[in-house]
Amino acid sequence: MKNKYIHDIAESSCFFQGHKGQFFSRKYGQYLSFEVSLNFYDFVNDFNSERYKPIFSKLINKKISQRKADGGMFHEIIPDDLIIKKIKLVDDVDEEGASGVFKISPSSAICKKDGCYQYFEMNKGRTCGHKNNDPWEQFTFLAFCDECGRLLPLHYMTNIKDDCKKCGGKGTLLKLGWKGKDKIGSYKVQCTKCHDEQGLYFYKCDHTIRKTGEVLSTKKPKQFRGVPARSGAIVHPYVISIPDLSKKSNTDKKSNTNDILLSEAFNYFFSSLKEESKLSLPEFKSALSNEEEFWNMSKIKEIFEDVCDDLDLNLKIEEHNQLHHNPFLTFVQRVLKESKSRIDDGADEVKIKNRYGIIYIEKVLESVQNIHFSENDLQCSNLLYSVDRSKKEEPSCKPDDFSTWLNKFGLYKIVHFSDIKIIQALLGIIEGSTRRDPVLFRTIETGASNKQKPTVFARDFITEGVLFQLDFDRILQWLHANKEQIGSTCDIQVPKGVDAYTHFRNTVLNDDKCKEAVNTLLHTYSHMLIQQSTIDTGLDISSLSEIICPYTSSIFIYSTNSINIGGLEFTYEYHLEDWFSRVKELAEDCPQDPACMYDEGGACNSCSYIPEFVCYNFNQGLDRSTLVGNSERFGKGYLL
Repeated sequence: MKNKYIHDIAESSCFFQGHKGQFFSRKYGQYLSFEVSLNFYDFVNDFNSERYKPIFSKLINKKISQRKADGGMFHEIIPDDLIIKKIKLVDDVDEEGASGVFKISPSSAICKKDGCYQYFEMNKGRTCGHKNNDPWEQFTFLAFCDECGRLLPLHYMTNIKDDCKKCGGKGTLLKLGWKGKDKIGSYKVQCTKCHDEQGLYFYKCDHTIRKTGEVLSTKKPKQFRGVPARSGAIVHPYVISIPDLSKKSNTDKKSNTNDILLSEAFNYFFSSLKEESKLSLPEFKSALSNEEEFWNMSKIKEIFEDVCDDLDLNLKIEEHNQLHHNPFLTFVQRVLKESKSRIDDGADEVKIKNRYGIIYIEKVLESVQNIHFSENDLQCSNLLYSVDRSKKEEPSCKPDDFSTWLNKFGLYKIVHFSDIKIIQALLGIIEGSTRRDPVLFRTIETGASNKQKPTVFARDFITEGVLFQLDFDRILQWLHANKEQIGSTCDIQVPKGVDAYTHFRNTVLNDDKCKEAVNTLLHTYSHMLIQQSTIDTGLDISSLSEIICPYTSSIFIYSTNSINIGGLEFTYEYHLEDWFSRVKELAEDCPQDPACMYDEGGACNSCSYIPEFVCYNFNQGLDRSTLVGNSERFGKGYLL
C-alpha cells in the first residue's frame, strides 16, 4: 500500500494485515498507529462472480443470522446485492499505483512539551498553547464495546474532555497521567484549570449507532473498555480459502472464460439462491442417473456421445451410470452451456429448455439442496477424484509397506498437488474476541455513503498442497468407541451391505455430535502437521494454511507463499515418515502436560496453536485427546 508513506504487505497476508479497518504500526520519526481506510480494486476483474456470489452470500448470511439471534438489527443479503472485486496487488514500490490507502488512527495525541500531557485531537490541533511542531505523542487507545462491537475515539466514551465537577470548567478534563503507560486502568484525568484529578472513567454502551439509530444488540448496556489500536487487537479478517480446479494457471484465459460461461448459464436457468457447486455432489449424479426420461432425449444422447468421443470413453448412453465423477461433470456442464448459447442466438427458450432436459436437472437440484456440503468439501471431493498431471498419489520415496504405514496413522491416502489454484476471499470483519459466541461479524461496505453495498475482496493464486484423507472405517470405529463421551445417539457401526464411505457420509450429515467430533479430529491433526512441518519443508508456519473437510474426512494443507519453493513436495516425496512420527510424539507428550491435556482442553501454544490467520477457525475446536485419548472428552485416541 502507499499513500504519502509506503506500507509493504506480503501478498499472502494482504487480507490479514492490509484489509479495510485493520490497524498497524510503523516508525516515521516515532512509532505511529495507522488504519487501512480503503482497498483498491484490480483494473482487470476476471473473477467468476456469478459462481461465487451464492456461496459467499450463504456464508455471510450465516454469520448475520447469528448476530440477529443475539439481538442485533441486521439484514441478510441476497447474492445480487453482493459486490465481488479482485483486490489490487502492487508487486513492488516502483510499480505505478497503490493497493490501498491508510491514515493515522486514532487521531488523538498528547502534548509532551515541558510535561504538558494534555490530550488533543490531531485534526483540531492543540488547545494547550504549545506550537504544532513541539513534541507530541500519539495516544493509541480506543473505546470498544465487547457486547456490540462499537469502536470509538476515547474522548467520546470516557470522561476525557468532560466538564470539571469541582470548579465548573467547561471541557477542562484534558491532562493525562499514568502509572503504567500501556495499562489503561492506571490512567488519571486532571482538570487544566483547578488541577483536580480523577480516574479515567468509561461510560456504558447502549449498543445503538447514533447517526442511523441502528441497534447492534438488545442486551443490557455494557461499559466500554480501552483497547490499543494495533493489528489483531480489535479487528480480525474473516477469510475463507477454496481449492478450485477450474483452471491450472492465472494465464489460462480460455478455461476461465468457460468457467464464467457455465456460471452464467447456471444462474440463468436456476434461482441464484441455488449453488452451482451442488452439481458436484455424488447424490446429484446418482439422482440424475436415475432420471431415465432425461437420458432417452435425443439431444442428451447427442451430447453424451460427443463427450465420450472427446474423452476417449467407450460408453453407450445405456451405460451412463458408468460415467465417473469428472466426465459426468463435463457432460452436465456442456448441456447447460450449449442450451444457454442456443437461447442467446435467438432460439425459443421454452423449446430449448425442453429439448435439453433442463427441467430434469432443476428437479434433481431441488432434491439435493438441503444436503449441507460446504464448498470446501465439494472441492476436496473434486480433488480426490480428479485426473490431473500435477496430482501425485504416492511419494517417490515411500515408507516400506506403504499401505501398512498409512493404516498406522489412520490414513486412506495422501495426495500431492504441485499446481493448484486457491480462491481466497475476505468476507468481512470480526470485531473483538474471536472466541465470542457468536462472533461480532460485519460486512465491509463500499460505495457512496447512501448507496453502500456489502463487498467481498478476492484473489486467486497458484500454489502446491497436500491432501490427507483419513480412513472412513477407522473414523467410524473411533466414533463408536467414544460414543458416550461424544453424546451421540445414532447407530455408528456400519450396517451389513453398506460401504463405510456411504455410512460415514450419512452419519456426519445427520448427527451434529459426530460431525463436531470429526471436525475436531481433523482440525487437531491438521495443526499438528503444520506445527511439525517446518523442519522438512523450509516454510514458516505463517506461510501455510489449512482447509478442513469433515464430509470427505480430508485435510488440505497448502502454501500461501507467492513464490512456490516446493517445500511441501520435497517433504511429501522424502520425509513423510519423519513428519508423521514427530506429530505422533508431540500428540502423546506435549511439553505443557498434564496442564495442557486436563486444564487447557488438550490444546496450547506448545502443541496445537498456530498463528490465528493461518487457522481457519482462530485456534478453536482443537483437542489432542482426539488423537491419543486418555481424557474425559475422548477416551479412545484415533492414532492408538
